[in-house]
Amino acid sequence: MKFFVSSNEQTSTTFSDVFARLECELNQFQSAIQPPKARVAALATVDKDIDVAKRLILSVLTRRNALAPISVLPAEILARIFHFNATAASWFYTPTTMLGWVYVTHVCRHWRQVALDHPTLWAHFSTYPGSKDWIAEQLSRARNVPLVIELDASMGKDTVSLFTPHISHTRELCLHNIPSIIYSDITQEIGTQKAPALERLELSISSTLPIKHLAGPSFFNGPLPKLHIFCISNILFPWSLVPRGLLTHLHVTLDEEVPTSEPEVSPYNNLDQLIDFLVNCPALENLKLENCLPATLSESSSGQTIHLPRLSRLFLEGSSSRVRNLLKMLKFSSSTTLWVICTPEDVATPNEHLILPILSAHFNDPIPIKFRSFQIHVDYIRHAIDMFASTLVPTPPFPDILADMDIDAELNLSLSFLRVHDFTNIVEMFLKRACEVLPLSKVEFLSIFSLAKAPRVNWGEVFRHLTEITTVRLDGHGTTNLLPALTLPQSSRGKGRKRRRADNNKGVRARAPDEDDNHGPAAIHVPIFPKLTSLLLELQDFNDMVPGSGVLFDLILSIVKLRKAKKTPLSRLCITDCVINEEQANALEEVVPDFWWDLYDKDEDDEEDSDYD
Repeated sequence: MKFFVSSNEQTSTTFSDVFARLECELNQFQSAIQPPKARVAALATVDKDIDVAKRLILSVLTRRNALAPISVLPAEILARIFHFNATAASWFYTPTTMLGWVYVTHVCRHWRQVALDHPTLWAHFSTYPGSKDWIAEQLSRARNVPLVIELDASMGKDTVSLFTPHISHTRELCLHNIPSIIYSDITQEIGTQKAPALERLELSISSTLPIKHLAGPSFFNGPLPKLHIFCISNILFPWSLVPRGLLTHLHVTLDEEVPTSEPEVSPYNNLDQLIDFLVNCPALENLKLENCLPATLSESSSGQTIHLPRLSRLFLEGSSSRVRNLLKMLKFSSSTTLWVICTPEDVATPNEHLILPILSAHFNDPIPIKFRSFQIHVDYIRHAIDMFASTLVPTPPFPDILADMDIDAELNLSLSFLRVHDFTNIVEMFLKRACEVLPLSKVEFLSIFSLAKAPRVNWGEVFRHLTEITTVRLDGHGTTNLLPALTLPQSSRGKGRKRRRADNNKGVRARAPDEDDNHGPAAIHVPIFPKLTSLLLELQDFNDMVPGSGVLFDLILSIVKLRKAKKTPLSRLCITDCVINEEQANALEEVVPDFWWDLYDKDEDDEEDSDYD
């Protein structure tokens, strides 16, 4: 059997020749009288033969690999495959798999050479870059291609310093969890470098308390002409330091808002500087300002308009007045996704409702937005209301898609009322105002989540403007008191009952929320959701008593029968994680065409889940 060195050159070496030679030498070795010196010489000869045999086997394996289909791929295609492999390996990167994708270079000589010839494969440094020797070797292999450096700076200043000479050709620099004690040293060191190729800069410290940036008039020694993404966390800095012009993403985050009573932080709390920066960044697409909104505003800046025509996502968090002040100045498309979190002011009177007209004006200019889904989370423990409004409406089967509805919502609004004692009254007043002011008249899907059982809210009055609702989702024990409002208005309670004189020839008079014909105070009978066809119930107990309406199961059954009698039938009923027995479920299934139940019954389960309520 012969093998070939190349397609044009044939070697005369055969396996039979090799084996014959080895056998002959072995016989001579065994038959000869070998003194110590002769044995040493013989061992050296055998070692040489072993090396020859190894090279022979490697040569055979190389020729075999050359015949594999993947070996005929051009080097550029193979390198591209390595890039995909490197990306996938980064998702599962841990300190125990330090080499990650680099294992492909151990497959064969050809693969290793292809990897070494493409420096871009070595340009990415992740959170766990390995030892200092390995970092130096990888930097050498990367040559001068643009680098992507994403490091956990808690590894120490010495590790970060290895990259300092390469800042000039770094494309992305992300230093996370920088210890506050070495932040100044690190920023001063990299601040002496020029970064003309830098497109992304992220800095964050490990401490929850903010630290002041004192490294000089800029983050680097010179301009950043290509910077698009700037993210900084728990670092106080003057807004004049932020690069501007081509910036598309700006994220600035503080764990806590800087109080206005601290004069020493005034350089970091100047709204005029922020306004000047935003005016000079018309290319912004993603803006996140979390607990960093300045409060100091001069008279010359009040009423100024900031145009951000390309903004697609805006996240603002801070005290209500600071959020409103900035939001009133911003001018952007009505299709921009808003995430607004208002924290309590140091005042006893809640004024969070003042933000609603600002939001309404935004969603009506220049193209009016009509929401079709509306979610409400009421938290009676932290006295907060979270609202999510979306132009999309979920489609059946509902239990499979409701968990992440708020991800695509165009409006995310969170309000805290920690200093308010009568939170139930605030819930009713604020939600009623929101339904009147925001573009919710076309909402078809309504979801309410509340775990705590709280005093009743006049839901009929709150939602009287939402006449297009077709699906209602009630999640949690705190939403049970809305169910009585789903009953349609009743013109009479019996065939022989006479109408009141005041209603003669004028139709039925709308009842007050606390009024009933012959029983004094009773359940709410405000006609809401005349187009309701689907009801989704989660975390409810069908054996609970509903004030003025009896047991929850009886109330649901009466709602279904009454709406069917009034020619507005409830065609779909979904029950998830509710306490309901099989007999009750079967009774509802008989009267609802599309009935879904997850077969959960707490009474049949172990009592270990004692905190269910």
